[in-house]
Amino acid sequence: MSLAPSPIKMFPAYAKQGIPGAVDECHVREGVYRRLLAAARGLPRGIGLIVLDGWRPWRVQQYLFDTLFEAIRERYPNAYEAQLLERTREFVALPSTDPAAPSPHLTGGAVDVTLSDADGLPLDMGTLFDDATPLSHTAYFERLNVSGAYQRRVRDNRRLLYHAMSEQGFTNLPSEWWHFDFGDQLWAYYGDHSQAIYGSTEPLRIEDRWRRQL
Repeated sequence: MSLAPSPIKMFPAYAKQGIPGAVDECHVREGVYRRLLAAARGLPRGIGLIVLDGWRPWRVQQYLFDTLFEAIRERYPNAYEAQLLERTREFVALPSTDPAAPSPHLTGGAVDVTLSDADGLPLDMGTLFDDATPLSHTAYFERLNVSGAYQRRVRDNRRLLYHAMSEQGFTNLPSEWWHFDFGDQLWAYYGDHSQAIYGSTEPLRIEDRWRRQL
């Protein structure tokens, strides 16, 4: 018996870029995956969903934070430390395994996604994934006086992704059109839930299973 092909494509962006410690798969919580499947199956015919990142190791979170922090400091050498931290945290969460405030991607509840056409090629969303500029804000093209065909297309692509994910219970991080959450602290905050469902985690290894069994 053959299984039906998944409507989701995986492209582990950080592993493809060779970022130290990045994993070559996209891991998410089971509940997140089921919602991703539903979101992908609800898209118009010929449009697909690409997962770019899900759970990530703390080491990768630290690398992304440090790299962006240093890039911003080079661009704004006279900025105060607090200003640099605020600008960095707009696009990369502070690396944390604190049970009260884990980094979203360390929980398996955060996921970075985009849309693809019938050939599997990414749709134009106005910026590349991980673009650290105001253009990446989800509503950027909503706030413009949209008149050109290109701007309308990008706006509509973002709307399609946003609504497909929202209908399955995900919340969106307003500064990143690609970032969605379910069950983590950002989801609790933006979804007005009393508390998060997920804390920090990591994929279960065979040796961990054996230790639990014995």
